[in-house]
Amino acid sequence: MAWCVGIGIARFLDPPFRPLLGLGALLLAAAVVLKNARPVLALLLCLVLGALRWNAANEPSALDVVFRAKRHIQQDAEFTVTKLLSREAGIYEIRLEELAGVKLREPLSLFSEEELMPGQAYTALLEVLPGKQDPILDMFPARHRAYVRQSLTPVDKPPRMFPVALWRVRLLKNLDDKLGADSEFAKAFLFSDTSAKGQYRDQLTRSGMIHLIVVSGLHIWFIYGICMVLLNALFPKRAAELTFLVLIAFYAALNHWSPPVTRAILMIGLMILGRWRSIPLGGAQLLALSLLIITAVSPEQLFNIGLQLSYLCIGVIILGLPKIVWISEQRLPSDALRGRLNRFFDLLLMNLVVGLAVLPLTLHYLGTASLNGILGNLLGIPLSGALLTVSFIVLLIPGGNWLCNIYIASYRLLLCAFNRWTEFVARLPLWLENTWISGLQLFGAMLLVVSMLYLLRRLEFSWKVLPVAVLGLALLFLPQFRSKPEGGIYLFACGTGDCILASFPGGETLLVDTGPKFHNAEKSWAAGKLLPWLARKNICRIDWMVLTHLDSDHSGGFPDLAKALSINNLAVTDETIQDPKWVEWSESGWLDGIRVHTISDTISYRMGEARLKFLHPDRDYFTESSNSASLVFRLDYLNTSYLFTGDADIDAEAHLLASYPEELKADFLKAGHHGSRSSSSQEFVRAVMPDEVWITVSDRNQWGFPHPEPLNAFRRYARRISSTSSGSIHQPFAQKD
Repeated sequence: MAWCVGIGIARFLDPPFRPLLGLGALLLAAAVVLKNARPVLALLLCLVLGALRWNAANEPSALDVVFRAKRHIQQDAEFTVTKLLSREAGIYEIRLEELAGVKLREPLSLFSEEELMPGQAYTALLEVLPGKQDPILDMFPARHRAYVRQSLTPVDKPPRMFPVALWRVRLLKNLDDKLGADSEFAKAFLFSDTSAKGQYRDQLTRSGMIHLIVVSGLHIWFIYGICMVLLNALFPKRAAELTFLVLIAFYAALNHWSPPVTRAILMIGLMILGRWRSIPLGGAQLLALSLLIITAVSPEQLFNIGLQLSYLCIGVIILGLPKIVWISEQRLPSDALRGRLNRFFDLLLMNLVVGLAVLPLTLHYLGTASLNGILGNLLGIPLSGALLTVSFIVLLIPGGNWLCNIYIASYRLLLCAFNRWTEFVARLPLWLENTWISGLQLFGAMLLVVSMLYLLRRLEFSWKVLPVAVLGLALLFLPQFRSKPEGGIYLFACGTGDCILASFPGGETLLVDTGPKFHNAEKSWAAGKLLPWLARKNICRIDWMVLTHLDSDHSGGFPDLAKALSINNLAVTDETIQDPKWVEWSESGWLDGIRVHTISDTISYRMGEARLKFLHPDRDYFTESSNSASLVFRLDYLNTSYLFTGDADIDAEAHLLASYPEELKADFLKAGHHGSRSSSSQEFVRAVMPDEVWITVSDRNQWGFPHPEPLNAFRRYARRISSTSSGSIHQPFAQKD
């Protein structure tokens, strides 16, 4: 525990290495001299060693150092493909071996239009870009990414002794050849194939059985039981266990050493070694030793949600479940029936307790939670065990014979039963979506979980847990501990599109446009990024939404937002309500309950202490262009003005200059049309004379935004220029003198 606390402290506080090293040496010397204080000093030393391990593992890489001075690198490179991440998008995980003649060994995400072979080495001209973690939207760091620009060539290298990536490709193809369209589940089930899991993810998440489609510790224990039965029939016990360890290590490599798999293998390996050495190891010791080994090799794994869920689940099962005799011999004399019923109730209790224990983590990291698994796992676990066994047999036996056909038919029958059961359980109501809790709320919820496990283990009430439970409830439910957005303007990095939030101290919210929905995307940017962020900040209502126009880069997220949030007021132009997309929204019911304000002339609205003044288009302006007809409005708050222009072009700007020149002066200007030369004329920017210009644009976009002409105007008449190409922007509200 002290080791893990040290890693956590080092991650969040980033203490310097040398003082830590000196403190560790001091504690070691004190432990040698002060015998009575050795237990406390040993704990403190473990804490310092954990912090030192984190610092050592997180030294900047060679690419990190280069990216401090450069925005991108384009050089000849040699790399090896280690993993296919998305076949549709052409995304791979690679190990960069050499860049511009410099030897490296760094993992990257690679985007390639040509299909690549995992395990194969290539040379190519790569463009390497730094991984971007949005300072506002993203919870997890991003990996550096690379793009193949030209000269992609396979490299002939001597094969490795165990080419794991090539073995993985062959085994996946084996399943494709035998099972056809039904192979997706087996590939996800046996090899955590990420390209196959999307088909089943939503229903399994709702049913609380998502853990059954990834290779988890549960799978490893299934495999251990099956393999030991077979190996014990062929070899002496110790030889059988040694053979199993070799085989399961190769299987873990095929699954890229995922944290749950590594945890299970370490626990089994330590248990076997302890038995060989006649050293009995309890469940808690096995958990602690395996966690120490994993975090010593890779300390960042401590913050991996897969590892956290894996250890939490197994910890609850080993340490938190009591031994209860549900039905005594006096009530039911039949040993067989009584045993089955007792095991059934044990499984039901385990599903309930584990489901409750993981709720805080899934709500904090994923914004989802399901207790449907309490019922779902009763049949889901036996079905998944049977599917695992049959899938392995199908994988291993030769195809094209009657025996293989029998097992394939059995697999399809079991898969049909599993899918029907999943569909049924997913319709149960014990499911939460887009419900996030803050770090403090997570801590409070885990205090409640610990209190529950303590009472459950003792099977009697204890006043000792009452203060802990009360503190947990306070942290979880008191509004002071809920995460809230800091007041101000948020310009979200949503690519070359617009999505801007004004969050006021009184709780009022104004959303300007909703970000893009691209034709090849499964969901809108708002569904993937904005809604989770709003939920984490406990924003479930939008007081005012302004849709400047209906181009997809501005309105693409509206359907998802309308389904998930309460929208009180919506401002649009009279051209918008005649658009076929608007008619579709209305027929779909997405506008129900929203007060729609059709802006056809200049008008002002009060919003608490703020004022919205719509300037364009007015009743004297007519155009066929959706950009020209964009809503232009000014937000006035605390003696500061913010001018939002949508995609208004030079023609619209000229009309504004002719009609309302005195209304254009603003402290902040959102540049029209993402910094295109079709907007932001010299005359318009001079009339606004902003302190700061905001440009909503993605880095290195296909249109070359922002163009030189508006940039020249901004440099001439504005003090500062900010762009969402570097990440989301937050401008706090401040009283202007």
